Amino acid sequence: MEDNSDQETRLKMWLEQFTNELENSSSLNLDEAFKDFSSDTTLPKLRASIAGDLIGNKPDVALDRIHTYCVKRFRALLADRGMPCDPSTPLHAIFGAYGKAVRDEGVVSQFALPTLRVQHKLFEGLNDARNKRSFAHDNDLLAVSEARFIVDCVLASLSFIERIEADRDSANTTSDNEIPF
Repeated sequence: MEDNSDQETRLKMWLEQFTNELENSSSLNLDEAFKDFSSDTTLPKLRASIAGDLIGNKPDVALDRIHTYCVKRFRALLADRGMPCDPSTPLHAIFGAYGKAVRDEGVVSQFALPTLRVQHKLFEGLNDARNKRSFAHDNDLLAVSEARFIVDCVLASLSFIERIEADRDSANTTSDNEIPF
């Protein structure tokens, strides 16, 4: 049996290889959207599974795992803010709480706020597609073109959110390093 750390290393190398392939075939950067944000051992496997399906042009198959990733990511972002959420809270409600948090923190301008409202609808749609048109349940799958459109929109949204978080982290680091006089 293979050592767990060796398996994780191989999985990370595989994910990097396929991420590069996906990035070459897409205008969206997978690593910008799907971050390795925690020490949860299921996260690299989840990311690798999503990448494999996207590279294999199976976005319809990846929808349920993309939903799972989004739930994990937004719960983590809320927990970082001291705002844990109930395990039964649906994705769009979790994202709604996140959107309110970044609005209240002032980390996005008035120009980005309408975009966050639209993204709330996007995650509501992803939640609905996951429940009614993915392998999460015994469903017929979405058409590949529709699933690709949803995935592309979600990837763009996640990339934007990761940039918000990077800016927020940078601002917090700068203020932590200032010498109080």
